[in-house]
Amino acid sequence: MQSEIYSMTDIAPTIAAILNVRTPAGALGRPIERIHRALNGSERLALLAPDALGMHPWTLWRDEMPYLSSLIDANHVVLRAVMPTITPVNFATMLTGGDQSVHAIATKADDLACESIFDTLAEAGRRGASVGQEDCTMTALVGRYAHVAERLPRFEDDLVADRVIRIARTQQPDFVITQLVTTDDVFHKHMPSSPEVIPYLHQTDDRLRLLVDALIPLGYGIMILADHGQHDTEKGRGSHGTEADEDSLVPCTWTR
Repeated sequence: MQSEIYSMTDIAPTIAAILNVRTPAGALGRPIERIHRALNGSERLALLAPDALGMHPWTLWRDEMPYLSSLIDANHVVLRAVMPTITPVNFATMLTGGDQSVHAIATKADDLACESIFDTLAEAGRRGASVGQEDCTMTALVGRYAHVAERLPRFEDDLVADRVIRIARTQQPDFVITQLVTTDDVFHKHMPSSPEVIPYLHQTDDRLRLLVDALIPLGYGIMILADHGQHDTEKGRGSHGTEADEDSLVPCTWTR
């Protein structure tokens, strides 16, 4: 599928433009105009991140994810993750607009060395929330900077989806971000190209539909993108971290 390719550094400026807050200082990217135009005027914004669901696995299994594929077919761009193509680095980039040389994140235990979208939201009197699982980047890194941070048990993507909806209904944060980790886990275990991942892709597709259907009536514009992709290895498992397209190219779609 042919598409424009943007940088992961463009996500934080795009979030800031949609929510009409200042772009974090140190951001290297620019707002993606197609997304800004489509979601501008949304009361709130949700970023849903199915971990490692890059262009490579999505292209292989697009028919197994009919809901996500319908959104991608309607509206999408391709993003190139920053190096190294690992989760903490690229979530930090989503939130700051900087690459590793700017935000200084190498592991989920590191501290951001620059502003994030949570800082500029707070400056405008607004709030951002994160919902994630124990020992994952969403809790260990992002949750330290979010104004509302939910930490849930590991291997509980269904619980994560339910909690995002509950927080959106009860607390109505201006921005909410979540990480659905099942896709990364199963790609590492079986390889992105293995048919064994298909049942888990079905589940992720259902969660995304549930989230979008619940969040849009609450005034949320939706962005869906992965932090990185994955490639197959000779050991029969998936891996990532390289600059190869399989690891670095991810689809980004949106709806409201």
